[in-house]
Amino acid sequence: MRAADLGGDCCADLEERIAELEATTARKGNRKVSLTVAGQVNRAILLWDDGVEDNAYVVGNKNDQSNFSFTGEAEITKGWKAGYELTVRLLDNLSDAVSQDDDNGDQGFFVWQSHWWVESEKLGKFSMGLASRVSDTAPETDLSEAGVAGYAGVQDIGGGFALRLRDGSLAPIGWGDVYNHFNGDTANIVRYDTPEIAGFVASASWGEDDVWDVGLRYAGEGGGFKLEGAIAYTELTDGTDEVIGNTLGLDQSTLVGSVSLLHEVTGLNLTFAAGWREWNQAATDVDGATRTPEDTSFIYTKLGWIAKLNPLGPTAFYGEYGWFKDFVSVTDDPAVLNAFNVTGTATRIAGNEAEVWGAGVVQHIESAEMQIYLGYRHHTADFELVDAAGNRVASEGVEDFDTVISGAKIAF
Repeated sequence: MRAADLGGDCCADLEERIAELEATTARKGNRKVSLTVAGQVNRAILLWDDGVEDNAYVVGNKNDQSNFSFTGEAEITKGWKAGYELTVRLLDNLSDAVSQDDDNGDQGFFVWQSHWWVESEKLGKFSMGLASRVSDTAPETDLSEAGVAGYAGVQDIGGGFALRLRDGSLAPIGWGDVYNHFNGDTANIVRYDTPEIAGFVASASWGEDDVWDVGLRYAGEGGGFKLEGAIAYTELTDGTDEVIGNTLGLDQSTLVGSVSLLHEVTGLNLTFAAGWREWNQAATDVDGATRTPEDTSFIYTKLGWIAKLNPLGPTAFYGEYGWFKDFVSVTDDPAVLNAFNVTGTATRIAGNEAEVWGAGVVQHIESAEMQIYLGYRHHTADFELVDAAGNRVASEGVEDFDTVISGAKIAF
């Protein structure tokens, strides 16, 4: 698109030049409500090795996926304003959707946010529509400046790949089934956020049928340090897969949070996230018995260093570790049990553990709002099988899984 040329005789062709200028800018529906168009494109190469097969795919990076948004606001009266947010994410062969058998993943668009809000400086903010639940991003506080390469949501890189068993076969479950960071994501809700008080904001949200969250966030700095944190509690009685993350369709209670500390002079930073989920309903297990799944939990930590090594912008280095417990403890699918039942005597899967460790680097290019990144991860998993008497029996081993993600994100 040609930029407007404002030179020459500004009076002779004023109307023509105004029309040309309007054609080069975003259109507004009215002059009272602002409009901001923003977004990003984030594409990468994903290299993977499941112990038997290895390959490389071009993917969309789910850690911070490509999207575009329309936001705006208007003043109602002094101290009061109203606004809206519409965000659309791209399903562009995402890094958590590809697998050994599928290098294309999903294609299309996904409406992530669509809501309006009213805010008072003294009373807080009320939102309604498709919006972030209070637990959305609660486990994702991260001051490392390297989240595009690696963060607490480890399932976002390679989560769609099936576990490769030691006998060479593929299990009927994927890496995304054995770990998750309990992020609340978005839902059709009403939400309230208090005004900021000494760096703290308290929030509550409710919606769907039913899911409600309460939480607290903090952001502050002093003494050369910057500190951010969040914690959220969720009660979910939706009973379906309608809410993202409720894969079993069971009532559940979840406590999740994160904290991140940055020393601004040295660039050293530490991030910690953890979550616990209790299942409040029983389900039919593979042996025909009715059981409540084991409590599910995770711990994630990251150590980072933000260095100033070149004029392009900060260079962020990091190392990370995650531990995930009992994400698979009840299943009604005999194929899942049979895949690990190497002795033929197991009657059910009693639990599992998974671990992830990794390292990477992100180079910021400030003049172009760009980040170039490289991240490596090593994944391991094992399963606990028991017989009819509850005695532990041998399980088929799982091959280690390695991933490398390398690409760039550019914002507009």
